[in-house]
Amino acid sequence: MNDSVRIAVVGVGDFGVLHAETLSRLPEARLVALVDSDIGRAQAVFPKVGGPLVFSNMEALIASRAAEAVVIATRAESHLPLALQAASAGLHVLVEKPLAHGADEIREFQQSLTTRPVVVMVNHLCLFHSLIVPLRERLRETGFRALHFVRHRPERIGERFPQDHPMQLTMVHDLYVAAQIVNGEEPVAFHAMESRNAAGRVDMSWAALRWADGRTATFQCHMMLPEGSPAEGWDSLEVFGDGLHSKVTTNPAPWTWTEAQTAWPVNLEIRPEGGMLAGILKNFLSACRGGSVAGGCGAADALQVQCWIEQLLNVAKKS
Repeated sequence: MNDSVRIAVVGVGDFGVLHAETLSRLPEARLVALVDSDIGRAQAVFPKVGGPLVFSNMEALIASRAAEAVVIATRAESHLPLALQAASAGLHVLVEKPLAHGADEIREFQQSLTTRPVVVMVNHLCLFHSLIVPLRERLRETGFRALHFVRHRPERIGERFPQDHPMQLTMVHDLYVAAQIVNGEEPVAFHAMESRNAAGRVDMSWAALRWADGRTATFQCHMMLPEGSPAEGWDSLEVFGDGLHSKVTTNPAPWTWTEAQTAWPVNLEIRPEGGMLAGILKNFLSACRGGSVAGGCGAADALQVQCWIEQLLNVAKKS
């Protein structure tokens, strides 16, 4: 505990609460503060995480000197400004994806960090999935010829985040997994399409990337599952190669519990006691103490995937 990282969670919506609960159970962390413009909402989290300090804004947290690191789990448009504010004050930062919705913004952010010895990580937590980790390791040995990602979400998810394109909201997870499988190699071709519902909102999108040696990755992202579907939808990754085929169902996780009806208690492996979220938080806490940032989770990785998304969005609009 003497060397545990003093950390605060900024934003205590659903995902911020998960961060706080998970950090409160990690011996590497000491959760010292919660930050939210709604003080009452932050105080309501007290019984779950041991009653840290509560602040209404980042300025107050910085002035208190209570924390040396922060997790930023606010709405997407505030991620980059808050990350810059925290890093400028010398705090290590783990920020939810997306770091920003514009590649130029991320480049400017990177330049601002060159004189600041702080850790900045983006929560690309799917890289820590218990099935993705061994798959990536196996593909380093065998190689592949084609990847096919499928990510389906209930219609209500798109309605909740109408300002976010499916590529930015959910396909992004698969894009950064693909980027790590190919070790950051840039594609030579981008293809994309999208489809709008009766209300004019994009609820389906397709994308394809091709590399110089002919390897391809295709992506499907739909937000139109009907009511009654699992809350987190369905995710899978299929791999094709010379003499090999593999299919990984990443969500729901391969643990089912059947009573009156079948349920999936570990959707997305995001739970306070373990899984992907605990994995990336442990890596971040280690990096705060001089360890290395996991591949795929740096600002440069976020920039690469954002550039891919921007190219795909431009192609989709023309299709």
